[in-house]
Formats: sequence, structure tokens, C-alpha cells
Amino acid sequence: SWVDPPVVAADAISGVVITVDHFGNLITNIESAWLAGWVEPHVYAGSQVLALRRTYGDSLPGEALALVNSFGVVEIAVAERRADDLLGLSRGAP
Repeated sequence: SWVDPPVVAADAISGVVITVDHFGNLITNIESAWLAGWVEPHVYAGSQVLALRRTYGDSLPGEALALVNSFGVVEIAVAERRADDLLGLSRGAP
């Protein structure tokens, strides 16, 4: 595969941003299947600690969040804004 898989440990999954979509959302290499069994997973993105939300509607405008997108991977977003600009992250960021 062209993307290295995340490092999966008992207490953490360490992935990277593999691309930024045209909305500025940060798409990671962490697949939703690896989250099975986690009760309240949190995503560390730059200096932010983000709760994993079900949908964009579960956050306020301007609030950073993480969710599993339609491709089945963890995505970091900011409701109604660009996550890449607001978080200062891009492809390759842990």
C-alpha cells in the first residue's frame, strides 16, 4: 500500500494525515475498524484534543472535531471552517 498503516497499541493508535480534502478537512490513515472496543476515543491533532463525534451536527460552528467519514477513516474537521488553516496541520502531520 502507498500509505504506511498506523501504529496500533493497547492504549493508543498513532496515525498520520494522508490528505487534505477541498474543504480543508484532514483525512487520516486510521480506519474505523481499529476503534472497535474503545469507549470514548479522543483524537490528538496538533495541540488539540478532540472528542470523536458521530456527525458534524454534533458540534458547534467553529468547533474542531474528529469523526469517521464516509470512507470509513478518521477525519479531523472544524465545523463550517477549514481544519487545515485553523489547526495549522497538513499532510504527514501525526
